[in-house]
Amino acid sequence: GSRLLPLTEKTPKPMLRLGEQPMLEIVLKNCVRAGLKEFYFAVNHLKEQIIEYFGDGSKWGVNIKYLEEKNPLGTAGALKLLPFENDRPILVLNGDILTNLNVSNLISFHNKSSSFATVCVREHLEKLSYGVVHLNNELVESIEEKPSFSHYVNAGIYLIDPVVLDFIVKDKPMDMPELLTLLIRNKMQVSACPIHEYWLDVGQPETLSKAKQDWGNNKVKIYK
Repeated sequence: GSRLLPLTEKTPKPMLRLGEQPMLEIVLKNCVRAGLKEFYFAVNHLKEQIIEYFGDGSKWGVNIKYLEEKNPLGTAGALKLLPFENDRPILVLNGDILTNLNVSNLISFHNKSSSFATVCVREHLEKLSYGVVHLNNELVESIEEKPSFSHYVNAGIYLIDPVVLDFIVKDKPMDMPELLTLLIRNKMQVSACPIHEYWLDVGQPETLSKAKQDWGNNKVKIYK
């Protein structure tokens, strides 16, 4: 949460309030609506605030346990602390991603794809402020005035099969893009699920302000 200092000096970023509830509670509730019951929160910075607020999850009718990092392990490294083995896919979410994505649909997409991992992606349009000159050596072929380019960006939402955890080294920091790259290099299929629903990465003061406006005032439509 360094980009949101000084707000995150005494409060972990996922616990910043949007109206009457912290950001992480919104993330949790969206998963609960999809029928998820078992949760693991990877915690480090000011973890006591998170553990005290959410407890064992009984307030929301779910079971919450905590993966306590001695040192920051990144968005993937903490998954090696999971204390169980089963064959069900694992939903991995960044705690600062706000979305009304129907998680049930994502799970169905992953199961149908037969991939080892699914990453949610979001279309991002980037408009240049300059005209682009297309050249053939020193000859001008065309001039494109302030074009827009479309990219798919990582939305910070993943579904992975448990076998993927074998690629994570215990106590070694690793982020999810690095983990997915390892899978691809090892010829293990990774799918992309485009999302068109509301999505916001709360990492800057301006996106935090938007999050407060949208969620604090209940402007975001929640699926049934």
